[in-house]
Amino acid sequence: MKRVPHARYATVALLLLLAAVAAPAQEQSLSLSRFLELVEQNSLDLERARTERRQAQTEETIARSATRPALSARAGYTRNLMQVEQSVPIGADTSGPGDFAPLVTEEVTVSSDNEYSVGVELQQLIFDLRAFRALEASRRFSAMTATTFEVQRQAVLTAAKKLFYRTILLNEVLEVRRAAEELAFENYQDVQRRYDAGAVAPLDLLRAELNWKTTVPETTLANRNLQIALSNLKHVAGIDPDAAISLEGTLERHPERPADADLSQALAERPDYNALQGMRSLREIEVAAGRAEFYPSVSGSLSWGWNAADDGFSLDDGTQRMSATLQLQLPLYSGGARSARLQRARLQLHDADTEIQQKVDDVRTDLRNIELTLTEAEERIELARQSLETAELAYSITEISAESGVSTQLELKDARVSLVQAQLTYYSATFDYLSAYFDWQQAVGRGADGL
Repeated sequence: MKRVPHARYATVALLLLLAAVAAPAQEQSLSLSRFLELVEQNSLDLERARTERRQAQTEETIARSATRPALSARAGYTRNLMQVEQSVPIGADTSGPGDFAPLVTEEVTVSSDNEYSVGVELQQLIFDLRAFRALEASRRFSAMTATTFEVQRQAVLTAAKKLFYRTILLNEVLEVRRAAEELAFENYQDVQRRYDAGAVAPLDLLRAELNWKTTVPETTLANRNLQIALSNLKHVAGIDPDAAISLEGTLERHPERPADADLSQALAERPDYNALQGMRSLREIEVAAGRAEFYPSVSGSLSWGWNAADDGFSLDDGTQRMSATLQLQLPLYSGGARSARLQRARLQLHDADTEIQQKVDDVRTDLRNIELTLTEAEERIELARQSLETAELAYSITEISAESGVSTQLELKDARVSLVQAQLTYYSATFDYLSAYFDWQQAVGRGADGL
């Protein structure tokens, strides 16, 4: 049996590798629901919001630790490098005259070479309104960050839904521009043939060429807009920029118009309004914390210690001690800082009330404007649908006429372009309706919902 040389194996492997590289990437189909899942998983804005939420939970843990007991232990060893001596009286000198007998002293070493110590201390905050208010504020802030995350989540997903359908619309625009360019080019070729036969003037040929070349930049611009939209869509969803994707969606239909939203119900469902309410509660706690600075604080501690000293390493003669401490601290004067902080907290509470009222007015206005936009878009959809039906009828009649020889192929293609343009007008009106519909979802606190 004849053996294949190793060089031939290498050649075959190289050809297979080149074929794999040159093969077009498989197109990935992407639905709206899958796209929103990818956005929620890979959005950097949402990742930052998640990090802020975890930071708030950490701050709550830190604030809670101030109200819990603190237990500490210590151990120490000291090596004395110099001996400490002290004069100690050992008697009186009575050998002198008179009744006066001076003391006789002797230098005695009072230090040891080695000293050991061990201690344990337990501290507990008994009463401190500032610490309790700080804990309450941290809990409120942690809950508020969860609401704030939902605000950002709905805003990101609403923008993603608009981007998804805008990309679909731009793809339809590109198809219309390509059809118009093809028609203009075929018209130019037809005029060129008639010009070569002497049937048309040179000016007609120049006009046909100009009409054709005018459509080329429009097609290029439409393709650029589509590619930019696709690039942005892949970016927000965390998709490989070089991946080929096709969007599963259509602009031929739209959801039914929602009923007029009730203001109070919309406010109850909106996470941004709930976040403002949470902020107001937080400001109230800060006012209470400002008042708490005028109250005394009480803390207690319990400690135990053991000491030993020896020239060697014997620990038999250690000394133990235990003590309990109760401390009361009463703030008297701080130069007006406490009063200023309390006033600042009150002003911030007033500002929170004003912001809530402003949000109510903004939501009321947004709902009214969205309802008007939905009405206008719905009317344009109906008009575009009627125009589309007319264009379909005109194309059908022209097609029959072309088959019977009454109409030319150029007239048939022109009717086809008119039909596509009418369909594009319908798609544009549908996209405007969908955009307003997504705004309505966000305005009533349902920005994360799909269609």
